[in-house]
Amino acid sequence: MNFAAIIEYGDDKAKVKALHAAHREYLRQFLENGQLRAAGPFASDAGALWVLDTETAEQADDIVKGDPYTAAGVIKAWKVRPFAYWSAQGAKGAR
Repeated sequence: MNFAAIIEYGDDKAKVKALHAAHREYLRQFLENGQLRAAGPFASDAGALWVLDTETAEQADDIVKGDPYTAAGVIKAWKVRPFAYWSAQGAKGAR
């Protein structure tokens, strides 16, 4: 099932930059195993959106919890919500 993780960063932009490589390396494993469908920061750099393909919301939540950004306090809040489609192509003709 697909889930959207809506992530809110704290205000310490230097910490975001310092941990960026570790954060990307952490997410790479989920890209490679197919659980990370899409990810990217909001234009304001106030947070990010990840689309995750996991069996449960708890598993998606655990992925966010395991990120180096979370351990360092860069991610200050997040919400995991069920997501109907991971691409416009996936939604094509579905209604």
